[in-house]
Amino acid sequence: MKRDENEQNYKKGPRPVVGKKPNGQSQIKVNISRGVFTRRYSLADGQVASVAYHTPSQSVVFLEGDSAEVWWRIYEAKGDTKSAINYILKNGTFNKNPDAEAKVVLAEFVDLLAVSNLLGQTNGFTRRDATPEKSEMTVKTRVDPTENPELEIGQFMANHHIFYSLALELTYRCNERCVHCYLPTETRLAELSLAQIEAILAEFTALGGLQIQLTGGELFFRKDIVEILKMVKAHGLVTSITSNLTLLDDRILDAIVDLQPRSVGCSIYAATAEMHDAVTTIKGSFDRSVHAIRQLRAAGVPVITKSPLLKTTAPHWRDIERLAKDLDCEYQFDLSITAKNDGGLSPVGHRVEDMSMLQDIFSAGYYKLYNRDEAMFTLTRPSADAGLCGAGASGLCMSPDGAIRPCIGLNIPIGKWPQKKLAEVWQSSPFFSEFGSIRLRDIHECNNCPDFAYCSRCPGAWHAENGDFRKPTPYACQLAHAWATVQRK
Repeated sequence: MKRDENEQNYKKGPRPVVGKKPNGQSQIKVNISRGVFTRRYSLADGQVASVAYHTPSQSVVFLEGDSAEVWWRIYEAKGDTKSAINYILKNGTFNKNPDAEAKVVLAEFVDLLAVSNLLGQTNGFTRRDATPEKSEMTVKTRVDPTENPELEIGQFMANHHIFYSLALELTYRCNERCVHCYLPTETRLAELSLAQIEAILAEFTALGGLQIQLTGGELFFRKDIVEILKMVKAHGLVTSITSNLTLLDDRILDAIVDLQPRSVGCSIYAATAEMHDAVTTIKGSFDRSVHAIRQLRAAGVPVITKSPLLKTTAPHWRDIERLAKDLDCEYQFDLSITAKNDGGLSPVGHRVEDMSMLQDIFSAGYYKLYNRDEAMFTLTRPSADAGLCGAGASGLCMSPDGAIRPCIGLNIPIGKWPQKKLAEVWQSSPFFSEFGSIRLRDIHECNNCPDFAYCSRCPGAWHAENGDFRKPTPYACQLAHAWATVQRK
């Protein structure tokens, strides 16, 4: 999500001061944890940053300056810290014993990395083994659970227009026929081949990409899905998978476990088979999805139940919450039922419109509400000078046929691969300047709305329903009013 640049003050690393390097400093060997995915970003202004995920524990840290440099040297050397200590010695100031003091700095940093699960066994070395003298230089990572590094990462990438995330729709085919589905009526699009997907992944990572979402349709419909998962792993990408999981088999399960995804999201519409299957219109779909979730959790894969709340299912949302906890899963609710990508309005009749029901959900569970995978609790209170949304700020979406869009929710093609490479779209599409120049004050309904501060606006949903991303839908205004009413009580 894109925010105004002045909303976050970044903690810069200390200015390097050249110090004296001694001979014979002792070495520390650490072990990079399995399931670590990371990238280093070196910017034209000399700024250095690094993002590091440990997907099994759902940990993520954002590092800048010296911290980013030291972490990257440790990672690149596969746990050997010689290069990291050399960097600390070169860029720190020391009192009496540079070797010992640099060791203290590194040891403290290693402890923090271990807390974030980026490092495992450190061959018995901890900060307690180091001498008490310490350099004025510090390297650090954020481990405060009250902070949300994802927001900081997203803002950093948006500020520097780094192509960080990609939503890859592998197919629009699906074995379920959900009553509220937003995909176009015609789902038989041409689909990217394995060789094309490999080329796209290579382009993406070369541009700084780290996060990828694999989705559909039902992506497991593809007979080559195991090969695709192996490709994604080979590119070292932090992967989220969205599926109904009804087609999970042993081959796919093994490939997912080997991939170590950040999460697998599974659509669960109700806590009973009767109600869930009425949404998917496929008998037995609930039992197959729940069985697959249990298999993934038994294998240690993080699973999120994703539950769009419909008119028929919303009264039972607490049962879905209990089911998710029983399955040992994270869970998300979503009230943003949108028109189809091709403008079809059939899904909108399934929206929750009862104000008392909406207020009950917002008052008790709004912190678990999401809008197209964006957590509502992270939404900043916008000013009239804020942009419409973060579409295209740090990522893109690609349709099964190679059409490139600003995000998964905004169905406005801005290029077609391979006629236009990702780099060409990312670096020269007029969309970014045109869309980015629009401010909320330019939207009359928003500028004068008393519930403005509680709007989880989605121009993509507005565009799908109205054919105009500058025109809010009445339902968006209704949700904002429901949330505002609860917050003002």
